[in-house]
Amino acid sequence: MAEKRIGAVFPGQGSQYVGMGKDFYQNYEYVREIFDTGSKICGFDIAKICFEGPMEKLTDTEICQICVFAVSFSAWKVFQQHYCFVPCFVAGHSLGEYTAFTVAEAFSLKDAFFIIYQRAKFMKQAAMKNPGTMVAVLGKSVDEVEKMLEEFDDVYISNINGQAQIVVGGSIQGMNQFVIWCRENGVKIIPLNVSGAFHTPLMEDARCLLENEIDKIDISDCKIPVYTNWDGKTTCHAEQIKNALKKQIVCSVQWLKIVESINNSVDMIIEFGPKKVLSGLVKKILPEMVVSNVEDIDSLNKTIEVMKLLT
Repeated sequence: MAEKRIGAVFPGQGSQYVGMGKDFYQNYEYVREIFDTGSKICGFDIAKICFEGPMEKLTDTEICQICVFAVSFSAWKVFQQHYCFVPCFVAGHSLGEYTAFTVAEAFSLKDAFFIIYQRAKFMKQAAMKNPGTMVAVLGKSVDEVEKMLEEFDDVYISNINGQAQIVVGGSIQGMNQFVIWCRENGVKIIPLNVSGAFHTPLMEDARCLLENEIDKIDISDCKIPVYTNWDGKTTCHAEQIKNALKKQIVCSVQWLKIVESINNSVDMIIEFGPKKVLSGLVKKILPEMVVSNVEDIDSLNKTIEVMKLLT
């Protein structure tokens, strides 16, 4: 019987919740070591904020990205202890791309915490300098949304999450005009609770600062192919990884392209990290795909059972 092909995906900012990761932290020493490593590098108690909140603090970009990464990488390490396998690819949404590269051993855990913390700080600073917001546009294709945006200044496609789920971000003024237009024309939108227009040109200041920090860390060819956000293609090469990380902060997240690309190459996709945001997006794009998630011991056990049935 042919060995089943399994891919791993990692969520980004927005999947956080108070209490995430606590199950693993309490039961596995190496998870506590992961959290402690990050806490020392970033200068705050990751476990305390993850487990006690408050949600307002956990949602702060500068804090949130580190916490989601710590929980997602921990979920991956725990799963590997119970069911060791090499995924045929890894991918992550926005911040999750950094988790994917860490899993693929493009850089060390310490460097991952360092560069993610720099990224989070720079994004927060850019959002304060160039205030913006984001909304999800439902029921419209990429082409339709692009056509709509021709009428607005400083409004851009931020995330292409599905065939009919496009996230748009931009300046406060531009987005206010866009939201009014959508409501007047019956376009369904959902405002997002974010502090800036991420993955748009409004993050250019953050990109410039992050470039310098990325050049400081040791990046190697990765051991597992990684789908990159900015172009939806795979890479394993160090220079391409650097380029991808520099570009993704101002470019649209091509999640739809990534998932469509993996359609016939895997039998199952597992999401590692808080909530099931990516699992839901994958299921909408590929309804027949076997999808599972790992965020606590209960979901860990369920996913292992699914994998046993699959093989």
